[in-house]
Amino acid sequence: MPIDYRSVCIFVADMDRARVFYEDVLGQTPVHVLSGYVAYPHFCLWGTATARGIIFDEDAATPDGPMGSDNLELYFEDAAIEDAFERVMTRAEIIHPPKSAPWGQRAFRLRDPDGHIIEVAEPMDAVIVRLSDSGLGPVEIAGATMMPEEFVRMVLGS
Repeated sequence: MPIDYRSVCIFVADMDRARVFYEDVLGQTPVHVLSGYVAYPHFCLWGTATARGIIFDEDAATPDGPMGSDNLELYFEDAAIEDAFERVMTRAEIIHPPKSAPWGQRAFRLRDPDGHIIEVAEPMDAVIVRLSDSGLGPVEIAGATMMPEEFVRMVLGS
């Protein structure tokens, strides 16, 4: 029987600051809030001191410097990518504005208050519809997006 993956937990230096970012900037809604821990539908925040105390049985000060170390990215989607960028561009450190990946998906990246990388991208079905609206057919869209033609046709209902 496999061990089922459920969620990523992000260690944060300042829970209040992190909650403002994830709830006010990214529009996430908590489903469970405890002292030192906040769960959202697909991830959770853990205050560093709380997490280290539980995991390592130690009282630990928050590490010096930024928490993120450019080796983890949290992925979010928004079909209105330009609008999403406008909502967050003055409220977070932007890594890059919206740009297209080789498979046609538009995305931007920013940092949360602890330095973790956040990607906000168009859902692939929105990319497929956008390319269809620009005049491409299913075969061309499959080639441009690297998605199987069957998936493209399913999204387009053809």
